[in-house]
Amino acid sequence: GARSALMVDPYEGEPHNRGIAVSTAEHLKAQVEKAARAGLAVHTHAIGDQANRNVLDAVEATRRAGIGLHLRHRIEHSQVLQPADVPRFAELGVIPSMQPIHCTQDIVLADRHWGDRSRLAYAWSSLQSSGAMLAFGSDAPVETPDVMQGIYAAVTRRRADGYPGAEGWYPEECVSVAEAVYAYTLGAAYAGGEEAIKGSLAPGKLADITVLERDIFTVAAEEILTTPITYTIVGGEVVYENG
Repeated sequence: GARSALMVDPYEGEPHNRGIAVSTAEHLKAQVEKAARAGLAVHTHAIGDQANRNVLDAVEATRRAGIGLHLRHRIEHSQVLQPADVPRFAELGVIPSMQPIHCTQDIVLADRHWGDRSRLAYAWSSLQSSGAMLAFGSDAPVETPDVMQGIYAAVTRRRADGYPGAEGWYPEECVSVAEAVYAYTLGAAYAGGEEAIKGSLAPGKLADITVLERDIFTVAAEEILTTPITYTIVGGEVVYENG
């Protein structure tokens, strides 16, 4: 709500406010190149469409120069994008690390301050369709770490109280339950470079497992919110048991 995210165009009703550039584009490019030369992937927080563009531009410069081509750079939040920048994530191998619960909590503010630009806010489906690897998380403690609430937000784009209505907010950007679960598990593991040891149930991987009381792939979306956790298993050991 601070209207400080760096935008391409001014905020609604504030013709002289495009937000704040915490880093100049030139400084960002220099830092990304420095990290890439050292073999380090850069994980940059970006919310506004200009901020996201600046990060993509910085990564593109290193890719074009052939520096650290194997590195999995990612943008935390990737919150609102310009149409031309959506396919660049896949083209540049940049991972959009996103938090579905932010979407449903920010609907009112996004509409108020971004107007029609909200069409590409939290653009999960568009990014995925363009070939990007989605990685989902919670941003806890800013938001709840409850993954059931996150999955519900991803598949409905509605708050728990049903707002803004049955169709959800820009419902074309919803993802399926399977896609949401993938982003929370294997997508997140891939973003951390750990997909060989976690993120899916397979021989040789860590036995970190959550067992749910319901099959969230078949129940109504509203039931996802209230699905109890039956077991939590970490490293093959049961660390939580419901009842």
